[in-house]
Amino acid sequence: MKTAGDYFIEINGLKLYGYHGVFEEENRLGQEFEINLLIKIDPDNKGDFDHPETVVSYAEVITQVKEIFSRSCYKLLEKLAQSILRGLESFPQIQYAKITLRKPSPPIPEHLDSVGVIMDFHYQ
Repeated sequence: MKTAGDYFIEINGLKLYGYHGVFEEENRLGQEFEINLLIKIDPDNKGDFDHPETVVSYAEVITQVKEIFSRSCYKLLEKLAQSILRGLESFPQIQYAKITLRKPSPPIPEHLDSVGVIMDFHYQ
């Protein structure tokens, strides 16, 4: 008997403006952040993949991420990433999630593309 392979949702390049950071000017002026998510869905989810009500909605995940992102001002990217991952627990079909959270314009003098954190979480 054949079984279905793994099922992932991928959200890349979600750009949000926020007031997170250690420095006062980051909290006052804000800056852009970029979020990438890789989400593994329970393989026992027997949803019909052509009916939106039977799968995890990209839009609902993004809404949840945006709500968590704007709920508080976090000093560290690590805490923000952890809060987003924990917030995804509200989707019972999610088994695993990995987040890449980037700050494209960090307030440091070196020239670079971004700084960030990568964190994952196993649910259940």
